[in-house]
Parts: sequence; C-alpha cells; structure tokens
Amino acid sequence: MLIVPLAIAMIARTLAAFALIIQSYLSIRYDLWFELGMVVGQVLFQWCVLWRRPWSEKLDYALILIIVSSLGAALLWPLLLWNHLAPVTPLAAVVYFFSVVGVMFAAHWKLVARAGLPTALCATWVVYRLLVLLIVLRRS
Repeated sequence: MLIVPLAIAMIARTLAAFALIIQSYLSIRYDLWFELGMVVGQVLFQWCVLWRRPWSEKLDYALILIIVSSLGAALLWPLLLWNHLAPVTPLAAVVYFFSVVGVMFAAHWKLVARAGLPTALCATWVVYRLLVLLIVLRRS
C-alpha cells in the first residue's frame, strides 16, 4: 500500500510542474498542495455517486482514480522533458494536455466498466474536472 501515497505525490508534482507552463492562464498558484486537495476532493466527490455501494467498491474506485491519474501524469512527462529542453508555449501545452485528458477519459471508462461500477462515474469525473477548471482558469 506504500505505492498509493507515492503515486499521489508523483501525480501532484507532475501536475504542479505542468501548471508552471500555463501559469499565465491560471487565476491561482497551482502547486503541489492544491493538486493534493483536488485529488482528495475528486475521491470524495465521486464517492457521492457510490454512497450506497460497499466500502470495497469505493476503495476499488479510488484505486481506479489513482491508476488513471498516474497514466495522465506519465503522459505529461514527455511534454515536461520537452519544456526543459526548449520552452513550450502555453497553447501547445494546453493542446497536449487535452489530448492526455482524452486518453485518461477512455482509460477511466474502460476501468469503470470492467469493475462493474456505474458509468455515471465517468460523467461526474468530467463534471468535477470542469468545476475545477472554472475555479482555476483566469477570466480576462
């Protein structure tokens, strides 16, 4: 079980590093602590959909979230490496990010279906992320 906190820390550090590339589009300082709060918030938000399900299914779903988020973080590493070698424009980073989100959504859908969990979790996964975007995006 030691892998779970390590995965969460890796996800948070990766997204905090990505946020530095697009900081000009953000209304907040998106850092490690904000990401950790967002991860915990996502689990709690999603568990509302699973409120009548057994504890074991809630834990299974939390593991699905960690797997999907770890996949997303790993897919961001090439962009972060590229940015380290030659600066990436925020627009290119955002386009890359949304392609990663598409892969994450497909993986999420497949894992939720395989676990026999409600597909409503896929919709609420998107809703939660969109709500966070509304909070963190700068309004011009």
